[in-house]
Amino acid sequence: MEPLARFRVASFAVAVGILALAIASRLVELQVVRSDEMKAQARRQHEQTVEIGGERGAVLDRAGREIAVSVATSSLFAHPSRVPDPARAARLLAGAIDVPEARILERLRSDQPFVWLRRRMDPSMARAVQSLGLPLGKGQPFGFETEGKRFYPQGQLAVHAVGNANIDQHGVEGIERRFDDDLQGDSSHYLAVRDGRGGTVLQLVQPASKPPRDVVLTLDLDLQHVVERELERAWVESGSRAAAAILLDPATGQVLAMANRPTADANRYGEATPEGRRNRAVVDQYEPGSTFKVITAATALELGTVAPEQLFDCQNGSISIAGFRIRDHHPYGVLSVRQILEKSSNVGIIKVGRTIPRERFDESIRKFGFGRRTGIELPGERSGQITPLSRWSVLSPASISMGQEIAVTALQVASAMATVANGGVRVPPRVVLGTRDASGRFDPAPAPEPVRAVSERTARTMTGILEGVVARGTGTKAAVPGYRLAGKTGTAQKVVPGQGYSHSQFVASFAGFGPVDSPRLAGVLVLDSPSGGAYYGGQVAAPAFGRIMADALAYLRVPPDEDPLPPARETAPAPDAWAARRKPAPSGDGGEVMMEGPVVTGPGQVPDLRGLSLREAVVALTDRGYSASVAGSGAVVDQTPAPGSPLPGGGACAIRLGAPEDPSAVPAAAVSPAHPRKPLAAVARVAARRRTR
Repeated sequence: MEPLARFRVASFAVAVGILALAIASRLVELQVVRSDEMKAQARRQHEQTVEIGGERGAVLDRAGREIAVSVATSSLFAHPSRVPDPARAARLLAGAIDVPEARILERLRSDQPFVWLRRRMDPSMARAVQSLGLPLGKGQPFGFETEGKRFYPQGQLAVHAVGNANIDQHGVEGIERRFDDDLQGDSSHYLAVRDGRGGTVLQLVQPASKPPRDVVLTLDLDLQHVVERELERAWVESGSRAAAAILLDPATGQVLAMANRPTADANRYGEATPEGRRNRAVVDQYEPGSTFKVITAATALELGTVAPEQLFDCQNGSISIAGFRIRDHHPYGVLSVRQILEKSSNVGIIKVGRTIPRERFDESIRKFGFGRRTGIELPGERSGQITPLSRWSVLSPASISMGQEIAVTALQVASAMATVANGGVRVPPRVVLGTRDASGRFDPAPAPEPVRAVSERTARTMTGILEGVVARGTGTKAAVPGYRLAGKTGTAQKVVPGQGYSHSQFVASFAGFGPVDSPRLAGVLVLDSPSGGAYYGGQVAAPAFGRIMADALAYLRVPPDEDPLPPARETAPAPDAWAARRKPAPSGDGGEVMMEGPVVTGPGQVPDLRGLSLREAVVALTDRGYSASVAGSGAVVDQTPAPGSPLPGGGACAIRLGAPEDPSAVPAAAVSPAHPRKPLAAVARVAARRRTR
C-alpha cells in the first residue's frame, strides 16, 4: 500500500477512535456521572406534582359567629398536551375567566403536563366556562378542581385582629397567620404523569391527613361593632391621621373588641393600603402623656411616699428642671394628689414622682406590663420602650412621671388600666379562647398567668381618684349618666425626628373602666394627630369612649347605679355561648350564663318599640334575633312590621325615629320575661339623660 494511502487509513482510524471515545465518554457522563440529574430531568418533562389546597377552619367570635370561613369554588386547569387547538381555546377562555388571551396561550403551549388557568372562580365564571363547549372532565384537555376560597362575612369588622389569608389559603396577617397551622388542613398531592400517547393522568400520591381546626376568639361582634362605629366617628370628626381602640374584660384579660382606623375590607384585602392593614393597637408606639400619670400615682401610693389628700405646691403651673421649663395648662396652686390627677397637673405629678426611688419606679412600670410584649396572640406586637436606669438623665424622672420619655402601645395602656380595675392584678390580654375540631370538641387556650402590680388597697384608692377625673376633672365628657366610671385623659406632644416635641401634632387619648364597684369593661381610645381644632384627650377621645361604654354596658345588661337593669349578660366562653343560641340559657350563680331568658332564633313576635331610644330599640330587637334598619333621629315613632306581628328569627325590622308626642312616655317593649318593663324603661331614662348633656 502506498505511504499516502496508509496515512489516510491511519488518520481515519484515529478519527473514528477519537469519536468513539468521545461518545463513550459522553455516555459514561450521562448514564453514570449525571445519572440522577438526567433521571430528574426526565421526570420533570413527564411528571409534575400538583398540590390541591386542603380545607381551612373557620375563625369565630366568642358566640360562635363566623368571621372567616372557606367556601367551595371551582378552579380551572388544563393538560396542554391534550389541547388540540390552543389558540382557539385561549381566545374562547379569555373573556370567560378574565385572563389575558396571551397568558392563557402561553400556558396552553407549556411543556408541563398540568397548568392552572384560573383558580377559585365564582360560580358565574365557572358556568361561563361550561357554556363554551370545551372538552371538560376526566381524561379531557380541561377540567375543574374544587378548592376552598377564604370569605369574610363581616367585611371590615375585626379585620386587623383576624387578618387575612392569600389565594392558597395560607394566613398572611393576624390570627389567620398566627394560627395558620391549626386552621390549615393538609393539602392533597397529585402526580400529573404524561403517558406514552402524550396524554396526562392525575394520580393521588398523598391524601390530606390533618383536618383543619376552627379558632374561637374572645371578640364579641356586637361590642366590636359598637367600638368600630364610635372610633370611626371620632376619627372623622377629629380629623385624626389614625386611631385605635380596645375594649377588654379586666378580670380575664379577654379582648372583647379591637379596632383601628384607617381600615380595610377583608374581602378586598389586596386593594388596601399598608396604613389600612396596620393593626395600630398592638404595633404603633407612642408617648402616652397624662394617661401614664396613673402609673406614677399608683406607684407612689403603693410605696407609701404620698397619700391621696397630701398637698403639693404646683407653683402656679410652672417648674424648671435642668434648664427646662415645664408648665401646666392652668396656673394651679396647692393641690392634693387626688386633685393633681383630676386636673392633670404636670407640675404636681412631677413632685409626686420625685418621692419615688428610681429603682422602685422602674420596677413598678414593668410590673404594669410596660417595656415588654403583652404576649397577645397577634403577630407584630411591639414591646414599647423604657429608658434603662443607667441612661436616665436628671430630667428623666420628671419626664417619665408625666408620660414622656417612654413609648407604649394602646394595648399596654388598656391592660394597665384593667390592672387597676382588677384590684391591682394584671391579667395579660389575650384574643383567643381556644380551638375546635370537626367533631365540635373545644380545646381551651392556656390561661395567662396573673401578676400583681399593686395591692388591692392601692387599686381601690386609685379607682376612687380616677372616678373623680370623670366626675369633675378633665374626663367629664366620658361620663355616662347612671354609671360610675373611672378614667384618665391624655394629650401628648408628638416627637418630630430631629426637631424634638411638636407644638402642633398631638396624640389624644382616654383610658378608663367601669362600673367602678364591679368593673366589667376597661379600655382605651387613641387619636393620632387630631386636626379639627380640638386636640385634648378630654375633648376628642373622652366623648367617644363614653359613647362606647354607654352602649357596651347596656348591651351587657350591666345594672346602672341609679336604676336597676335586667340581669347582667355574661360574655360566656364560646362553647356555652353556642349552646345559649340553641336553647334557653340556664339560671344560676355560675359565671357561664350568657343571659337570662331564651335567645329567640325561630319564629317570634315583633316587640313594641315605640317611644324607645334607638339604642334600646336595637337591644330589644337583637335580644330576639332580629336586625334593624333605621331612618331619622330621636325616639322610635313608627315600626314595620307592627308590634306583635310574626317575624322569623333573623328578620329585619324597619324603625322610624322622630320626636314622640309625649317624651316622658316610655312604653314597655315586648321582650323576654327576663327583661321586664321597669328595667327597660330605666335604660331609656339613662339614655335620655345622656342625650341632654
